[in-house]
Amino acid sequence: MTAIILAGGKSQRMGTNKAFLRYGDKTFIEHQVLTLSKIFGEIILSANDASTYAGLKLPIVSDVMTGKGPLGGICAGLKRATSHHAFVIACDMPFVNEGLILYLKSQINDYDVVVPQTSRGLEPMHAFYSRNCIQPMYRCLEEGRLRIVDFFSEVKVKVISENDFAGLDAALQSLVNLNTPEEYKRYCGNV
Repeated sequence: MTAIILAGGKSQRMGTNKAFLRYGDKTFIEHQVLTLSKIFGEIILSANDASTYAGLKLPIVSDVMTGKGPLGGICAGLKRATSHHAFVIACDMPFVNEGLILYLKSQINDYDVVVPQTSRGLEPMHAFYSRNCIQPMYRCLEEGRLRIVDFFSEVKVKVISENDFAGLDAALQSLVNLNTPEEYKRYCGNV
């Protein structure tokens, strides 16, 4: 199966490229690649500035339609993926939890989307998507409906409740995405 790391954001609130923020002795994206490579045979990076990420030696795809946000990045990654399903994660989520990802993967069956849900709502930046999502995603992009969940009504979606995976990640740390210097300092202890 494939993993897609979304690294196309502008990082405006953080003020620097979040993929290269340090957590311990590695960058966020290095942590992700290390853990994801244990689970997935293929890792694709979705980013519009390929030269920035060339050192990672990963296949890089740019958005199918520029300026459309993460939905365009997920769609591009799915088009490039060699497997039917792919796990998608944003580059600002450094606390990758192998157990949670494997649990979500075990729930795929014949679903097109397997997405966790917490008290904050759905977590579509840490979910599995099938290639059946590509055409519905394209329609949303063309119509300017850019929230990731906008195409969910057109495919088979399985929502995984927080209660179902609490034993794997009780603090929900793996679903935290860091957007500001304050959040970075709180979770990683250094700026």
